[in-house]
Amino acid sequence: MISLGDNRLFIKTDKYNWILIEKSSGKRDRHHYFSNQKQLSRFIGELKLKESLSRQGPQLIEISSVTPSYSSVIEEKIERLDAYIDQLVKNE
Repeated sequence: MISLGDNRLFIKTDKYNWILIEKSSGKRDRHHYFSNQKQLSRFIGELKLKESLSRQGPQLIEISSVTPSYSSVIEEKIERLDAYIDQLVKNE
């Protein structure tokens, strides 16, 4: 089992699936199953985004032509997460 560094999310694989194990104190572990690493990375990226947005209150920011789009930032982060997971799996 590979930890993603926060002692809450762990990855393991079987013959058919990538399995994300989400541990939470006082509750049963939640298992999420994915057929490939790309789906797993996208799910983790979206989960982390939701968590970070819920911790922050509404903020007013100035949007200009140089401000990157939301989707391009998410795609870049998910690609980096996918590469990180790939590196963890190779080292395991």
